[in-house]
Amino acid sequence: MTSIRFDNVSKRFLLYHERTRSLQDLFVRKFSRVNGNGKDTALEEFWAMRDVSFEVGQGEMVGLIGPNGAGKSTLLKLLARIIEPTRGKVYVNGRLNALIELNAGFHQELSGRENIFLSAALFGLGRGEIQKKFDEIVAFGELEKFIDTPIKHYSSGMQMRLGFAIATVIESDVLLVDEVMAVGDANFQRKCFERIAEIRERGTTILFVSHHMADIERQCDRALLFMQGRLIADGVPTETAQQYKELTKRQRTDTPDFYNVEYVEWQVPEEMCVGERAPFNVTLKNNSREVWNGEQGSGTRLVSASYHWLDRHGNMHQFMGPRKILPRNLAPGESVSLTSYILPPNTPGIFLLELDVAAEGAGWFGAHGKPGPQITVQVLPARNARHASDFGEKRLESRE
Repeated sequence: MTSIRFDNVSKRFLLYHERTRSLQDLFVRKFSRVNGNGKDTALEEFWAMRDVSFEVGQGEMVGLIGPNGAGKSTLLKLLARIIEPTRGKVYVNGRLNALIELNAGFHQELSGRENIFLSAALFGLGRGEIQKKFDEIVAFGELEKFIDTPIKHYSSGMQMRLGFAIATVIESDVLLVDEVMAVGDANFQRKCFERIAEIRERGTTILFVSHHMADIERQCDRALLFMQGRLIADGVPTETAQQYKELTKRQRTDTPDFYNVEYVEWQVPEEMCVGERAPFNVTLKNNSREVWNGEQGSGTRLVSASYHWLDRHGNMHQFMGPRKILPRNLAPGESVSLTSYILPPNTPGIFLLELDVAAEGAGWFGAHGKPGPQITVQVLPARNARHASDFGEKRLESRE
């Protein structure tokens, strides 16, 4: 049985380049500012989707992949009837639930408890039905202590947990999930995929948007690849994901402003104590086709470096380094070493020290080499009572 079908679907948006300030402006623009071919010069057509056709069978989990702006979220909004197609037909067989935006349907002034009943009403459930599922929603979202707190005080991760719990506890025939799990921690992401597996066993059809190719390959039966509003591939997730990687790689390397950095060497202590700074050194190599500019000047594109700490889940834990412009211009193939003193996070644990290299105005920036832009450091408890903020910070210096 077919759960979803798109028949030659296109979606057009009109972009207004000038704001209408009054009713008079509207009439003036309509009747006076029309060029020779009959088009309003203040408007621009943008086609977010063009001539897309595909079918999804009952119980399938299909991944949607592609760069930002490719049309993935537009597709989900068409399915959810948030917007209507300009051309073509969209068919959905059965009840549909959508988790498209983090705070969609949430009233920021209401508590988590009140928003559960509000969201359930939007899904078409009565108060009695949601009351039976209330404890399950709160437990799954791990929000017992915060359920009577206004949503406006929730973090993005807490809002995602609540939204996912509501959307998945309500039985549906089709479920749409759009990249919302990116803000959750690793443990909750595992719970989400376990819940998705349970939903699939009930025969629910799932469309899943993610930029994490490993999740697409591991979880989905098929993958649809979108580029510039068009469906260009539909097949096995591993093959479709590989096609996407090859396309983006070709786009990057064919771009004149593509910058490629190689991390040649890291010298960082494997262990640090809270409150104690330590020296580190990193050697970078210019693998680009252009000179990296280290000097301020007219028309130059400066390359700079900074560093920060991430926890084991990849979440930013503490930003440390000021952005440092390279000490000199670096020709293709040349290397440069940067030395600095770093301060660890204020809590013990295992962290990633990440060096961020960026080029002013670069369209793409690639990185490779060992050990790469990140290195693992264990932060131990402080040896004394001094706090990390008691120490100053030294800017990156060059060492050739």
